[in-house]
Parts: sequence; structure tokens; C-alpha cells
Amino acid sequence: MKRIIVMLSFATALFLIGGCATDKKEKVTTKDDVKKELKEAAEASKDYLKSEYDAVVNDIEEFAQKTEDKVAELKKEAKNAKGEAKVKMDKRVKDVEQKSDELKSKLEEYKNATAEKKEEIKQDIQKLKEALDASFEAFKEEVK
Repeated sequence: MKRIIVMLSFATALFLIGGCATDKKEKVTTKDDVKKELKEAAEASKDYLKSEYDAVVNDIEEFAQKTEDKVAELKKEAKNAKGEAKVKMDKRVKDVEQKSDELKSKLEEYKNATAEKKEEIKQDIQKLKEALDASFEAFKEEVK
């Protein structure tokens, strides 16, 4: 039994020494490797930002188109109104058209803005979208 334990201990020691003695060279990172990785990261970031930009622009353009459609509906409803109701509806339509034009202007500003300015413009656009939604709701309430 002692003999087996001694032999196993000896075999384990040889195995450990042999494992440590192998000459595994670790890969050395070169300047070119770093440049390549940075270039790939920059491209990935650029692609991500482009897709984010496109998504924001598409969302705003879609909202602007829906707004134009709603404005056309509001104009039809206002055209059929009479008296004081017509005056209120016409005023509401002009308000919505003004905000819609402002939204389009902000979209163009967003498209041409620097990266630092885009977030600020995006917040302005969000406020305009909320104001337009509120105007539509107010118009619906007035019509009822």
C-alpha cells in the first residue's frame, strides 16, 4: 500500500513538473493589434450611432406624417363647424399647424446638428410631440 502511495506521489510530482516545464509562450499584443481592435470598436460604435440616428429620424418623420394627416382631418371638421365653434376650431387648427411646422424645423435641425447638440434637440422634439398630442386631445374635446 505504501508502495502504491509512493508511486502515485512520484507520478503526480513528475506530472506537475512536466506541466510547468512546457514552454507555452503567451501571445504578445502588438501596436498593430491594438490599432486593429480600436478601429473595429470605432466602426461598431459608428454603426450603432448611425442606426440610433436613423431610428430617431424615422420615428420623428412618421410622427410628422401622422400629424399632417390629423391636421387634414381637423380642417375638414372645422370647415363644417358654424359660428363660435368654427372660430375655436380654426384657432386650434392654426395652433396645431404651427407646432407641426416647428416639429419639421426641429427635425431638420436634428439632422444637421452635432452629436453634442442632438440630445438637446431630441428633448425639444419630444416636448413638441407631447404638445401636439395635447392639442389633438383638446380639439377632440371641443368637438364633442
